[in-house]
Amino acid sequence: MSIPRTCFVVMPIGDQTINGATITYAELKQRYDDLIKEAINKADPHLEVVRADDIALPGTITSDILTRIMHSDLVIADVTFPNPNVFYELGLRHACKPGTIIIMDKNGPKVPFDIAHLRHIEYENTPTGLKELSENLKKYIIHFLNNPSHPDNHLLELAKLTGYKFQNYGKDDYDPDEEKMSVFLSIMQHPDLMEIFMRKGAGEPVDNAEIFQAFMRHPDIAGTLFKAMVKSGEISLPGSQPRGKARITGSKNKKRR
Repeated sequence: MSIPRTCFVVMPIGDQTINGATITYAELKQRYDDLIKEAINKADPHLEVVRADDIALPGTITSDILTRIMHSDLVIADVTFPNPNVFYELGLRHACKPGTIIIMDKNGPKVPFDIAHLRHIEYENTPTGLKELSENLKKYIIHFLNNPSHPDNHLLELAKLTGYKFQNYGKDDYDPDEEKMSVFLSIMQHPDLMEIFMRKGAGEPVDNAEIFQAFMRHPDIAGTLFKAMVKSGEISLPGSQPRGKARITGSKNKKRR
């Protein structure tokens, strides 16, 4: 099963007061559910669509939101109603990677000058507007799929033109202890696995078949543990280079003399 591509929607969540008029949370939620999310799903049914209030309280910018901004395949920002969090999150995404689509209601208030010139899709909050928004989103999504590294904003365009090197926080060295700690923390979330390891740690004999069956009930943990063992060199796959430890692979039976 393929991993679904992700889409994070940036837009105001809590009540907004614009020119003396109040747009309520319920109105914004309805706009998201019935227009924006629906248009995205029609444009690309394979996208997993998430809005900030699915993972955080209104008005907060949590590590979950920042993670979505940095790593989502697609970010759609509705700038119809001027909002500091929306503009901040949009700026963060522009600095991180391509794959951002700006949308705005053509009947909404005038957007700030600083972003008025950016490429965007205008929409109407009507059944016809839903269809048109979906069609326009589909064109952008297809473009991003065909050009995943192509800059889509002035910052990335200038960075590419000038050869600007962004700070690299990627880890060059594999840390087996950190990987094992991650596996152990995952095991702690499953009492049946934890019980087996506590028995084993206490010196009680535990049948390997029992351990295997327990992990098969939690394939996500089994996969993580297997990858950790491969990376650390405890086991190695055919064609891989072990890290100074015994190589565990299949072998042909030797002909008896």
